[in-house]
Amino acid sequence: MKKEPLVSIICTVFNKEAWLCQTINSFLAQETTFPIEILVIDDASTDNSRHIIERYVKQYPNMIRAIYNEENQGIAKTWVKVCQYAQGKYIARCDGDDFWIDPLKLEKQVTLLQNTPHSKWCNTDFDMYNEHGQLISRAGFSSGTISLADTYEKMLATRGFTMASTWLVERDLMLHVNSMLDLETSDDTFNLQLDLFQYTDLTYLSEATVGYVINQGSDSRPKDFSKVEQRFNRLLDTQKEYLDKYPNGNKRVMLDILLERNNRYELELTKREYGLAKIGIEKVTIYFSNDTGEFSQENTVQYPLAKRDDITIKLPKGCTKIRVDLSEQASFYAYVRLVSCLSGTTILPSFINGVVIGEAYMFPQADPQLIYDIPKEFGDELILHYMAYSVDNIQSDDYVAKVLSQEIFELKMKLKELERLRIQVQQQKDIIEHYRKQKIVKRLYHGVGKLLKKMINVFRRKK
Repeated sequence: MKKEPLVSIICTVFNKEAWLCQTINSFLAQETTFPIEILVIDDASTDNSRHIIERYVKQYPNMIRAIYNEENQGIAKTWVKVCQYAQGKYIARCDGDDFWIDPLKLEKQVTLLQNTPHSKWCNTDFDMYNEHGQLISRAGFSSGTISLADTYEKMLATRGFTMASTWLVERDLMLHVNSMLDLETSDDTFNLQLDLFQYTDLTYLSEATVGYVINQGSDSRPKDFSKVEQRFNRLLDTQKEYLDKYPNGNKRVMLDILLERNNRYELELTKREYGLAKIGIEKVTIYFSNDTGEFSQENTVQYPLAKRDDITIKLPKGCTKIRVDLSEQASFYAYVRLVSCLSGTTILPSFINGVVIGEAYMFPQADPQLIYDIPKEFGDELILHYMAYSVDNIQSDDYVAKVLSQEIFELKMKLKELERLRIQVQQQKDIIEHYRKQKIVKRLYHGVGKLLKKMINVFRRKK
């Protein structure tokens, strides 16, 4: 006799053909001490998703059940519908493009909830992947890549995130919360989370059990700005609705969260006023070598990054090498010169992690560095001269793209001139070769004539 499942895995699908096999296989790979079932609902996909689901149902008829919407219903209606079919005590959610990376995910979460009687809902950490399956970031919550909204106040104030594909929720609670869901909402998980927090604490497992796929074509990441604006405005409406729906929420906590966020945003906006180059924010850091020729953070001096500057550098005793970090981000300079005050000599770098074009120094990657060897003949006082290209003002004459475009244009013109000269030289060579061959033929002709005369003379003598 078939045992009732303890956990119902629910997977919602709409045009997830590219990821669906990986997703379902990750369910099948779960190792549990209890029975499970897999419910997959297809919301009228227009790709091959339905055929993939049918193939898995045929292969695993006792484990996988499928539900098909003949017309697209949207995620909220689809979620509410499929949950009605769940038979387990718990519902585990996973979207059709995410996948589970820990075969013990369900076992760990069931144990966690059984050992936490006050909680009926748990989630876990997760790893992040792009839509091509490449790992972007490990442990999204623990690393701080994304903040975990583990209270109602955080969720409402920040439109937070608990990673729905990691959820395990008691079925009865999920059905109750589903009954309150606005079926026209722009993000079903936002509403669901806000309501879940009213009935239970969220218990968090700090292990990554899910691969979260950041799909740039998904509904939550529209490329059209008008759709982004529409989505944000609808989320704002939801936030306002829930302020009235649950008036006993701790508004002071929410206000503190919003004030701190506003302060961070103000700081970020202020930084942007300094431009992409972050003139005045970034630092020029000069490292001095120790007796063994190594660099350390303890032996440095710093200066604010300027558009143009002349920095006097006094070498510590025994220093024979310096490293210059021109900010911590990609940057571009019309010139960078290190000059000995004693001899007036311009010292060339022994190492650079950028590209030199004439006098210009280009650092397309972060953390631009130059290392200079300083023989004692150059003395212990140097001057670092530099001037940064503009990366913000497209109208300025030293806008880096404009300068590089001009450089490329001039190089192309020089290449054309060189090609013209090469053709002329080749033509001259061809002419010379032509005359050289003619001269050889003429010599051969004269040589043959002389030989014939000699032969005739020989015959004459024989007579």
